[in-house]
Order: sequence, then structure tokens, then C-alpha cells
Amino acid sequence: MVKKICLSFLLIVSMISYGQQQRKFSFYVQGGYKSSGYIKESAHNEIASAKETAHHKCIVLNAGFLIKLGPKWRIGPAFTYDHFGTKHRSVEFSNLSYMLRCDRIWKETKTYSLYSGCSFGAKKVRQFEDETEMAKYVNPAYQVYLAGIDLKLNRFLIDVNAGYGVAGVLNVGLKYRF
Repeated sequence: MVKKICLSFLLIVSMISYGQQQRKFSFYVQGGYKSSGYIKESAHNEIASAKETAHHKCIVLNAGFLIKLGPKWRIGPAFTYDHFGTKHRSVEFSNLSYMLRCDRIWKETKTYSLYSGCSFGAKKVRQFEDETEMAKYVNPAYQVYLAGIDLKLNRFLIDVNAGYGVAGVLNVGLKYRF
């Protein structure tokens, strides 16, 4: 595991040095709706207690850094935070994911770009009942971006994508290019 982390770190450092020559970086922040974790737990009726069954879900927070590698590829680290549970918080789930994201740009013009992609990594899950931590474990994490569009506004981009995984089925956010 340590070797994989070291190899990933070296890969990211080499990508950053390559990207500095081209000046094709972007930082993004997005809000996602209905993560795969929420869909799975609600389908299995795990988000319930003896006291309540009504759910609450927060917007999935997605953030990351992308480096453009040539005209058609982007790669970089991605992070997600997802929190959901019962309405009055007698049962709660907290998911934090660390992933490596790769996008394929299918079409790019001066005003927009169309892309798809995927992310893979690890997800730390914590489950609480009445504010007491009941379980803590690490699972694989993934996100498949079926279709996405970046609307270009000078250095800023409005990013909308649809897919499935830890980041949600629909994501909307902002990217900053530098």
C-alpha cells in the first residue's frame, strides 16, 4: 500500500512539472446530488432508527485539481465529502473519498468543452448512531462521469456533469483555469 501511495505521489509530481510547461491547470469545486453511498444505504433501509425513518442528505462536496495533458486528456487528484442520515440525526453516515481523476475531452471550442471520465481511489466511511461512532472502515471509491460540459467564461468555467459514484449523479460547480 505504501508503494502505491509513493508511486501515485511521484506520478502527480511529474504531471505537475509537465503541466507547468503548458500552463494548463484548473482547480474545481462542485456540489453533487445523491451519491452512490446514499442510494445504496437508502435502498437497504440502513438510514433508519427505532426513533425515526425520515432522511436528510447534504450536498456532496467535490473538489480537485486537474492538469491538462495534451489536447484531449486531463488528470489529477479529486476529493469528495458526503454526509447523510435520518432527519434528526439519530443515524448518520460520513464519507470522505480520495481519488485520482482522469477526463477525456471529446470536443472543445472557444466557448465550451464536452468530456467524460472516471475517478478511482479510497473512501473512508464512518457510521454514527445517537452521536456514537458505530463503524469505521475503508472501501474502494469510484465516480464515472458519463457526460460533462464546461462552459468557458474567460478563466472561469461553469462545470455540469452527470454520472454515478461517490460524487453524485448530478454535479454542478465552478472551475478556475491558470
